[in-house]
Amino acid sequence: MAAPVSPSPDVVVVGAGVIGCSIAYRLAAEGRRVLLLERRGVCSGASGRNGGMTGAGSSMHARSAAGRAVYALTTRNLDLLRGLELELGCDFQLRLPGSLDVITTPEQHAHLAESVAEQRAAGIPVQLLDPRETRTLMPALAPDILGAAYAPGRGHLWPFALVNGFADAARRHGADIRTWTSVDGLLRDDERVVGVVAGGEAIPAGDVVLATNAYAPELLPELPPGAIVPARGQILVTEPVAPFLPLPFGTNFDKEYGRQTTGGQILCGGYRRLDEAEGLGTYEERVTAPVLSGIARCLGRLFPALRGGGVNVVRAWSGIMGFTADGLPLIGRYAPAPGLTLAAGFNGGGFSWGAAVGLVVADLLAGRDPGCDLEPFRPDRFHGAAGPAWANPFTAGEKNNPGRLQAEAAALATPVDEAGPVDD
Repeated sequence: MAAPVSPSPDVVVVGAGVIGCSIAYRLAAEGRRVLLLERRGVCSGASGRNGGMTGAGSSMHARSAAGRAVYALTTRNLDLLRGLELELGCDFQLRLPGSLDVITTPEQHAHLAESVAEQRAAGIPVQLLDPRETRTLMPALAPDILGAAYAPGRGHLWPFALVNGFADAARRHGADIRTWTSVDGLLRDDERVVGVVAGGEAIPAGDVVLATNAYAPELLPELPPGAIVPARGQILVTEPVAPFLPLPFGTNFDKEYGRQTTGGQILCGGYRRLDEAEGLGTYEERVTAPVLSGIARCLGRLFPALRGGGVNVVRAWSGIMGFTADGLPLIGRYAPAPGLTLAAGFNGGGFSWGAAVGLVVADLLAGRDPGCDLEPFRPDRFHGAAGPAWANPFTAGEKNNPGRLQAEAAALATPVDEAGPVDD
């Protein structure tokens, strides 16, 4: 007797990071037949290589009309995180003491003073602190800092535990998760996407969701060049020390960031501007000495107690983020290819979006109103004869900010100029 033929999945989700696993969980919990495909392991990409910070809103989008949509969806995400440990049955070490965006230069102060005013006018509870107030919250900070923007309710978590919590919950609801399975391409019937090809096997499906972040252009070559660009980030972590950083922190327009984990290790990342081509346009996961040196200097600059070699760095790693031309993710149905939904390009902040995006995509695929404004995140917004204009706020002011992209590789592989590193 021939073996029974298993039914085709209702939905194929590609990518097992926080976004893909959240989507798979929500769809499976609604009774959909879900196949989640990942070419490495669960949480093996950017989701497993980031700082674990989470929050609501963004000072980089405070001046943008899209900022209201960012704040609404990331606030929803933060609310969901508060209940997910019980819902998923796992401890992902969520801590929400607030966060500090530490100011070290007059330029940062001017930017954050304006940003905080705009956010407060929109009802976002952010405060601009003077140096004394800042050091009251974080006494370990250097005495010559100029203050900070304090955002109550934001915090950090353990990425591996949350992503695997989503994956385990998806499995409990019947999702099929296949790791070490590469997706070679999309199955199409004219313009419509009707499944995927994985490991040489054609897998038909009613819907396909790409949650592949920086790798989305590999499966969707018609996405305009520069719409999503790989960006290498690097992080170092120290040996455990006694608690002295009660809040996660950012500095230099959010380009550097860090926290102390619940186990006492100090984690810090950033300084992409010292990387080759400032980390833009590469899929190579490796660390570079200039970047790690810059991160170490950042820690010593902000926290004098760490100077002098008294605390050892025990590990460093890199990960590939997906940056978009305007700094906003791509979320929603992809109009040029019916049957395809995108959830990619989260600009290094996926843990401020993942839980909410899972619900949003489940609503979209069920034909329900997701209850939020998705227009700023429309996946086909970069289509047009001229291609996307690069206005990503996370690269603003950096030497090789590519301006207007005409060809992804050529524009983003421009060598760093001879002027030397950008000082903080």
